[in-house]
Amino acid sequence: MLRLVADATRWRLLAELGASDRRVGELVALLDEPQNLVSYHLRELRDAGLVSSRRSSFDKRDTYYRLDQNRCAEMFRVAGAALDPSLRVDSAAPVPVHAGRARPRVLFLCT
Repeated sequence: MLRLVADATRWRLLAELGASDRRVGELVALLDEPQNLVSYHLRELRDAGLVSSRRSSFDKRDTYYRLDQNRCAEMFRVAGAALDPSLRVDSAAPVPVHAGRARPRVLFLCT
């Protein structure tokens, strides 16, 4: 999983698809890469289950790609646990909002 997303083009594709569903033509323009290269990387991501595709319901000609956020989260969770047991996250428990950041400080003032 980490080797798959370590490629800069794939990482950029995941980031763009995280923002919105996109057509190949849109991704080609956003990444400024050739269409055959973008399609190749989309196929790799689709084969890994990180990205899915669907035909346009309007005219059936355009294909839209979408990030499978649940699959991505699961793969990152498994990869983290494989790297170090301290990175294991219980899949049933929500990820803490302040993970990786300093805890907010609160001042209570009574008058």
